[in-house]
Amino acid sequence: MKISTLFTLLLVAFLGNSQSLPIDFESVVETGDFENFDGGVATVITNPQSNGINTSSTVAQIVRDGGAIYAGSKILLDANLDFSTNTALSMKVFTTAPVGTIVKFKLEGGEIAERDVPTTVTGEWETLTWEFAGITATNNYVVFMFDFGNVGNGSETSTFLFDDVVQGPGEVQEEPGDQLDLPVTFEDPDVEYSVIDFEGNASMVIVDPTDPSNTVVMSTKTITAAPWAGTTIGTNAGFITDIPLTLTDSQMSARVWSPTAGTPIRLKVEDANDVTHTCETETNTTLAGEWETIVFDFTNEGPGTALLSVGLDNGWIYNKASIFFNYGTDGATVGEEISYYFDDVHFGVPVALIEEAKEITFNVSPNPTSDIWSISNENLEISRVEVYDLNGKLVYIERPNSTIININALNLKEGVYVSRLITPSGTEFVKLVKN
Repeated sequence: MKISTLFTLLLVAFLGNSQSLPIDFESVVETGDFENFDGGVATVITNPQSNGINTSSTVAQIVRDGGAIYAGSKILLDANLDFSTNTALSMKVFTTAPVGTIVKFKLEGGEIAERDVPTTVTGEWETLTWEFAGITATNNYVVFMFDFGNVGNGSETSTFLFDDVVQGPGEVQEEPGDQLDLPVTFEDPDVEYSVIDFEGNASMVIVDPTDPSNTVVMSTKTITAAPWAGTTIGTNAGFITDIPLTLTDSQMSARVWSPTAGTPIRLKVEDANDVTHTCETETNTTLAGEWETIVFDFTNEGPGTALLSVGLDNGWIYNKASIFFNYGTDGATVGEEISYYFDDVHFGVPVALIEEAKEITFNVSPNPTSDIWSISNENLEISRVEVYDLNGKLVYIERPNSTIININALNLKEGVYVSRLITPSGTEFVKLVKN
């Protein structure tokens, strides 16, 4: 009898470490069930704001004081969350922080997924909802991160109340569920932009710090980030349209901002329905603390990754893309959290490059021409030259390894082109005109 009673008590104690949804903080979940991290402290308390839509007796509270921009707390569930039918999570939130404060809901334990939702009121309770359609049933942790992207200071605006964590059917989507399509500009008011982080990366859609009229993604490599931590552009469902990669049209581009020049940036494309079908390529930034457009060429595959030619020969499709900043270095080695930014993800080379094209470092003559462009710089050896039309289509490529190159324009239509020149000191773009 004593052994049976002891076993029962131990079983109850063990099961008390994990929970199931819905969670209302009235009896089952206690302060000790929270796992705090990086400056967030969660407790279960008497509801200090028993009004409006939430008059329950007890709620959860998270106070953020110092630590990291992703400080928060999490709860272990007793089973993996299944989103095959009920695709959304919701909870009631109270904060005195400004309207628009980001609340990140993250799932851990398997295929990590996270969603950002801004608050719409301040000083009163509201119900926020996070959509997780398409996420596989592999996660058994729910993670709460309030005011994501900022460091808390322990004040009233760094104190958050939440209650009634519920899984439900989510909203009916009139259009295909929040999938994006290329180009991704983060500017279209009719598109709900989203990103998904993995392996310790932390990203969010924000106003461009250098241009208040522009919207970009801030990507932070956290202290706990793996060397291959990155961000999926959009959802795990991939893009609406397949990326039309071929061996001749093999480029994608993005505008990026890095605090240092020479930062390795990797871009990976894959089949959203078969993650073994991938292609990866990598390039480095050339500017520090400035925006620049960089081009990724998937015929220049990353070491140890699948060749584009192999994928195409086997009929693979590519409809999903992920970007990795400072690829190959983990967060602990970096030593401090560093933020990067990206915007304007295109297939091919965008027309906007024409604005960046210049004729300062290189001599181009004649320009315009009807037959041959001669491009030279006696101090810089050109290792690779590419020419694109204004639709981003590659029309010429050569690897001269020379300080002077001649580009045959006879077979090109009249118009404006952009030449991408790769040298030991970086990459530059030159405007070319065919008459």
